[in-house]
Amino acid sequence: MALFAAYETGLARRGGAPLISPRVVRAPGMPLAVIRIALGMAANGGFLFAMTLHVQGGLGYSPRRAGLTFVPTAVAFGVVGLNWQRLPGRWQAVVVPGGFLPAAASFAGTGLALRDGTDGGPWLLVGLTGSGAGLSFAYSPLLTRMLATVRQQDAANAGGVLVTAAQLGLLIGVAVFGAVFLGAADGTVPSAGNSADALWVTCVALVGAALCGVLMSLVRRVGNLR
Repeated sequence: MALFAAYETGLARRGGAPLISPRVVRAPGMPLAVIRIALGMAANGGFLFAMTLHVQGGLGYSPRRAGLTFVPTAVAFGVVGLNWQRLPGRWQAVVVPGGFLPAAASFAGTGLALRDGTDGGPWLLVGLTGSGAGLSFAYSPLLTRMLATVRQQDAANAGGVLVTAAQLGLLIGVAVFGAVFLGAADGTVPSAGNSADALWVTCVALVGAALCGVLMSLVRRVGNLR
């Protein structure tokens, strides 16, 4: 990434056409937005991956049932993403940190609901819905606002930077939190109880990641990040 940034900056100084304009990366709030988006998507990817390992490996769900289990998460994410702008203007200023908070609570609630090795009952539905809604609040407003602050001619570059950050976040989340889950399960998922314990450890780590998102969202100035 450092070599890429150096090459792109040098290319721009020589009058070339860099893949990503340096002024986009230096736009007010852009570095911090990239970090927050990557963090939110890392939590999203890690949570879905660990949950999939648990419901299929620990609880013995079929792939179809496992997939349908996550419908509340997807629906909540989509509904919030399409409707957050309907909120009053004074609320929109806090939706990003406000999104990480319910996501953290939902991760903890989901881990607790499944910790005894059962299917979680209605509390699982609450946890999955809350995680989808919270992560959407943490992602969609931030993406929209950052695209609205850059110059029109830089919109495509800015969109590419933010979407790439989201994709990298998903990749990192699957790798990191998947490793936490499999490490806690000793590399295997032999029983529902052992899998539930591993999921709980993973959910605690996810809570920590979401709380970091709250702190990052509240940061106004961190060196040159703003």
